[in-house]
Amino acid sequence: MKLFNALVGAFSLSFTVTAAIAEPIVWDMPNEYPATSIQGETDAFFSARLEELSGGEMSIVHHYGGAIGFRSRDQLDAVGDGAVPLANTFIAPLGGIDPLFLLMSLPFLTSDSAEARALFEIAEPHFNTLLESHNQRLLYSSPWAPSGLWSRKEITGLEALKLLKMRSYDANSTKVFRAAGAAPVQLSWADIVPQLSAGGIDGVLTSIEAGLSASFNEYTPVFAALNYDSTINIATINLDVWNGLSEEQKAILEQAANETEDHAWANVDVAVSLAYEEARAAGMTVIAEPDPAYRAALVDRAAPVIAEWLEKSGETGQSILSSFSTAMGREISN
Repeated sequence: MKLFNALVGAFSLSFTVTAAIAEPIVWDMPNEYPATSIQGETDAFFSARLEELSGGEMSIVHHYGGAIGFRSRDQLDAVGDGAVPLANTFIAPLGGIDPLFLLMSLPFLTSDSAEARALFEIAEPHFNTLLESHNQRLLYSSPWAPSGLWSRKEITGLEALKLLKMRSYDANSTKVFRAAGAAPVQLSWADIVPQLSAGGIDGVLTSIEAGLSASFNEYTPVFAALNYDSTINIATINLDVWNGLSEEQKAILEQAANETEDHAWANVDVAVSLAYEEARAAGMTVIAEPDPAYRAALVDRAAPVIAEWLEKSGETGQSILSSFSTAMGREISN
């Protein structure tokens, strides 16, 4: 699809570069999430390192909170078509394009950030191939804290979850919570607060950190940690833009991206701890450890989702989960 070609002239994008760094390069970078989120902080770290490493000759103008009209589901095409040179994109909403984008949101597959990073590193070559087919290149991955459930009242079991109108963020989470008796609806980040304020939903599946960054506690003062998944954003760059860079520019960009990825993965656990402290200080109810029977019931309802994903992803998915199972020394239920 070439839906975004007409938008290229709408932004002041510096796509033309010289053989060496001579004239400043300024790139626009959209991110559906706010500057205060862990993804916003990661992008800020990236741009600061890029500007420092390039001596101010390469810089980024950030567009947080979907400010230029692109949501995560739009950004794969936006970068591939050249409407923007790069973007930081939540990958779960892209699952309809390719099942690989749903890998990191497979329910209860990883138990902590170390396992999540190991899973992504196993899958990274497949992501690189997929992204190249969409005319872009991976710069860095950036994790979210594990997802839990924000709600207006405490939910500690399936009975309380029954018919809960809640936000899900991809096909995986929609299926799992529907099977558990809830009434999930898949919403983009920008649609959550309007739905909460209007009473359209009473719960949100997301991390403690992400919800605080958008003040969900004003509507849903209870957070239950489920360690549902450890999904990610990916920052990508248009392949034509990349190919137009000098070798020096590419090296600088890669160094800034690699440092950003290490920073993001090292920072996620710290962000969770700080978010718990902030939530409790704000008077929220935080259920840090869900009832084992409740979580086991959710895990049971998640197994068919993993099996379905394996069927859709074929040999690629089987290879990834087999390698991950070996690396973790445990069986992956499906």
